[in-house]
Amino acid sequence: MGPEISIDGYESVAAWADSLRQQWGGDPLAEDSDKLEALAAFCETVGKDPDELVAFCLLRRKATGERFTSQKRRAEVVGQLNDFVVSSGLKGIAARRLKSNVVSFFTHNGVLM
Repeated sequence: MGPEISIDGYESVAAWADSLRQQWGGDPLAEDSDKLEALAAFCETVGKDPDELVAFCLLRRKATGERFTSQKRRAEVVGQLNDFVVSSGLKGIAARRLKSNVVSFFTHNGVLM
């Protein structure tokens, strides 16, 4: 599954990489290219770039400006992710790993799936 779009240069991808480096050391995205390939393929499937995906899930409270996760939008993305995994044709561990790679991106950008 090779990515059709480039996801280099996005703030959310850099945040993901930095968070993974702090947690695990090394360069996890370079050492495990499946993570980037999974995210790129998911982005292509849903027609949004990584920063748009994170922004879609996060809203701001008018009164305070505080960011929070929209449960409705998060649920929509979870549904899209589930459809993406099914459409990949992967089964078992491979399907779970594909989903886990995309969920990792969201988690390290403050959107718990």
